[in-house]
Amino acid sequence: MTLPSVSVVVPTYGRRDRLAAVVAAIAADPHVSEIVVVVDGCHDGSYELLKELAEAEPRLNPVWQDNSGDAAARQTGVECACGDVVLLLDDDVLAGPGLATAHARVHAGREGLVLLGYMPTSRPVTRRPGDFATVLYADEYERACAAYDRDASSILTHLWMGNLSVRRTDALRVGLVGPGRLSYHSDQDFGLRCRRAGLVGRFDRSLAATHVHRRELARFARQAWLSGADRRYLLAYHPDLLTPADLFDPLPPPVRVAVGLAAAAGLHRLAVPTLRGCVRGAGRLRRWRAETALARLLRQVELRRGYHGRR
Repeated sequence: MTLPSVSVVVPTYGRRDRLAAVVAAIAADPHVSEIVVVVDGCHDGSYELLKELAEAEPRLNPVWQDNSGDAAARQTGVECACGDVVLLLDDDVLAGPGLATAHARVHAGREGLVLLGYMPTSRPVTRRPGDFATVLYADEYERACAAYDRDASSILTHLWMGNLSVRRTDALRVGLVGPGRLSYHSDQDFGLRCRRAGLVGRFDRSLAATHVHRRELARFARQAWLSGADRRYLLAYHPDLLTPADLFDPLPPPVRVAVGLAAAAGLHRLAVPTLRGCVRGAGRLRRWRAETALARLLRQVELRRGYHGRR
């Protein structure tokens, strides 16, 4: 059976230090037709580095766009690509051996498939202050994968990009950019629109990559706020596919009350800086359980602030 050609598309912003390793891992697979890396308006030298790498790797196609968000960068990359299948990888995900070939094998002879690979998070060997973000991300990701295994219908309703392939024609038909610009959950929006377009989701753990995750406290809190704002959008635009219960984790009543108070207008101006300080303090004292628990609480507060549009 002839395998479909594969173009790998990577949107990037502010990750110059990781790009060489990301490109090298992709290029190690001879079945990759091209590697389209879209620099989303970042002036950290990423584009210049990619141009240098392209001199030794003719399959690499660096593309520049003005800053428009990761969904727009993926759209640009898919439009520039030429392969039958586009493999969408994040710029902090290292492709495993033969990843593109493995994706192509699953797509061979099939149409209308959204294929989600596995990208376990590289957990810190020795924990350091601030590693709570990676620990929480890794746990949440594994819960999502367990849900995919239990119920395949959750793949498209709770899509987690980073290691995903789809026929290029399907990607262009659905579009990587939805009606509104999302800052955090453009992947979930894409999955919901794929489901509405009649595509089928499949999760395959054998399609493995490694997610090299790192978030500082300020970015962790900011992304939680953006996630909350995006969830409000998702509920408004996909009311037939989502309910509020799909968007927030169930919390014990005392925690739910505490989060609601901390996120309330006015009170959050004291609660949020206090929580941030407590997370930092627990980390400095190497109280890892406390650091993780406080960070989880901070995330819930910021989610709700974002959902209600409270700055």
